[in-house]
Amino acid sequence: MTEFDFIKKNLRGVHNYLPTPFHSDYRLDSYGMKDNVSYHVSTNHRDMTITVGGGYGEGFTLDPEEHRDLVEAAVEGASGKIHIMAGVVGGYGVQKLMARNAENAGAGSIIVFFPRQQTPTVDIAYSYLRSLAESVNIGVIIFPFGTHELWTEVLEKLADVPNVVGFLAPNVNPEYTVEFGKTVNKVVPGRYIWIAENENHAMPSFAHGCEAYTAAAPAIVPDSSWEFWSHGVAGDIEFMGRVFEKMVSPINKIRSFKPGHGISGIKVALEILGRHGGPPRPPEFSVEKDDREIIRDILLSHSETRHIVEGR
Repeated sequence: MTEFDFIKKNLRGVHNYLPTPFHSDYRLDSYGMKDNVSYHVSTNHRDMTITVGGGYGEGFTLDPEEHRDLVEAAVEGASGKIHIMAGVVGGYGVQKLMARNAENAGAGSIIVFFPRQQTPTVDIAYSYLRSLAESVNIGVIIFPFGTHELWTEVLEKLADVPNVVGFLAPNVNPEYTVEFGKTVNKVVPGRYIWIAENENHAMPSFAHGCEAYTAAAPAIVPDSSWEFWSHGVAGDIEFMGRVFEKMVSPINKIRSFKPGHGISGIKVALEILGRHGGPPRPPEFSVEKDDREIIRDILLSHSETRHIVEGR
């Protein structure tokens, strides 16, 4: 087994997308990130990858130095017990710098958010991503956008780049996600780990070879998220659905009961649980005071978080 086969195997499971903690003046809270990751080291981190600095982690608001500091803090908090993946965002120069910074900070892999200014050709996307992947010696996950046919061909060509180990399937809709993953696996069987974005795309994908999924809920309910994933990849669709409805979907309401609560709602939940959140950076906005009580009530109603809230 090569080092990149090992990374691919290590990326199976729950991808915990942690938000980036900030101080009240929007400065990066490096200690908060370290402590938030350390929490998972001390609890359930079975089959867990922690991703920092991606889209959900407000990576687009970070400068390269902040991004480096954020990844260093996450790696330090992980203590070698949890695989750390770093989001790589922006354009060509910034993405190369972030990729090298992530490697130097000790991340095990990066996820490349392909620039969305325009739809590329196959050759441009391939050469761009090959150059980026070859600038580091850690695992690379590709998060594409654009047409099904274009990206299937790009991933087929990238199969000769050893450290490109997987892809996050586009989340246009669940049917598209499944068809995309199935097609890639047919063209280059067993070459990549297929990762689905959030539970709604993961549920129909597990039966077709998807081995991991990304979500915000694992930051709050890691046990429930692991149960959801483990039954999904084992083919126990009925039990997976019950876990989702009873244990995961209620937590996802933190993000959806009012527009704009996606990142800020999870940050508030972390604070209520005694961890670090802080405000989102503009133009995102913070949760209103009355809505914080609604989030607290959601946490009090969940068996995995009730005792933590009551103990504070």
